[in-house]
Amino acid sequence: MAAFLSRGLLGRYGEWSAAQPWTSAFVTCTVKGSIADALAQIVMEEKAVTDIDVYRNGLFAFYGGWYCGLAQHFIYNIVYTRLFGSSTGILNALRKIAFDSVVHVPFVVFPVFYAYKGYFYDRIGLEGGLRKYKDEAKDMILNYYKVWIPANLAVFTVVPVRFRIGFIATTSLGWLTLSSFLTHGGLHDDAPPTEKHNTR
Repeated sequence: MAAFLSRGLLGRYGEWSAAQPWTSAFVTCTVKGSIADALAQIVMEEKAVTDIDVYRNGLFAFYGGWYCGLAQHFIYNIVYTRLFGSSTGILNALRKIAFDSVVHVPFVVFPVFYAYKGYFYDRIGLEGGLRKYKDEAKDMILNYYKVWIPANLAVFTVVPVRFRIGFIATTSLGWLTLSSFLTHGGLHDDAPPTEKHNTR
């Protein structure tokens, strides 16, 4: 696997990520956030490219950069290493996944996302966003677990640190793309697809 990851563009990305982890995390997840929202608008909401809501796209791109990129680099690559050590053994990975699933996701990831979106996009304020999260929390968390428990098992066991944020971003984009083609429902009929899939 190490030989594969050292080849071509992937190898260059790994070198960049290792040398400039904060910058690479921000840029990677900003681009991912923009692409994910554009796909949601074009595929699921059936908008023409020229009709994309640029303001909304910018909001999700920026959220991708500062939270999915910078904050998650800090959490997954620094905080979790300090809390649980750097072992990539299965038992240590399960400890990280358990903490992530029970603490980080329901009490940090989703509240931050809903508060951000409520304030900047829905115009219902931070409290309005958090109330919306309270109403949708069960479905959001269960859907999150279906994808991210197995994905995080890979993150904490076989994915090298320099590729973690890139792997998370790619998985998130793949999740959104697949969902866009296979479903037209979701938590609520009026919920933007990006809201359901672009929290990481």
